[in-house]
Amino acid sequence: MKIAAGGKLECNGKKGVIGAVIKLDQKFHVLTAYHVLKVGKCDLGSYIQFDKYGGRVKKIIWDLDLAIIEIEAPKSKIKISNIAKPVIGPAYSLNGVKRINCKIMTIGKTYHYLSFPLNDLPLPGDSGSPIIQNDKVMGILASIFYNNATGIAVSIEMFR
Repeated sequence: MKIAAGGKLECNGKKGVIGAVIKLDQKFHVLTAYHVLKVGKCDLGSYIQFDKYGGRVKKIIWDLDLAIIEIEAPKSKIKISNIAKPVIGPAYSLNGVKRINCKIMTIGKTYHYLSFPLNDLPLPGDSGSPIIQNDKVMGILASIFYNNATGIAVSIEMFR
């Protein structure tokens, strides 16, 4: 099993989702929503588990609720995410094998606004999931508004 967008991570027994896998400073890193790690009482330097491999939280971008985790695994076990600029239209979030269709409604430099079907909304454990369009990661699910079936994805275009 490769460390890839939509895959699982764990911090102090609390499960989360890999939003994207990037190469940064010649090393491989995972991006996810920081609040997912905070639930497991993880912070800078905390050990994160990816199935048989691990990593450490190297950076937190507070204003984006984004954590960057350096991966300690062989390159053969890592699948780099193809990150692209979104377009308004159909997309989906991915948590393991659970796929939830959505629509990218607005595109911003920092956040993208999403709409979801009323009968298939992401749950709290879906935070950190990649938002995928045309097999490319467009952002990372950060928040859901259940009262109107919308959500926010953090833009990760800066990591392209």
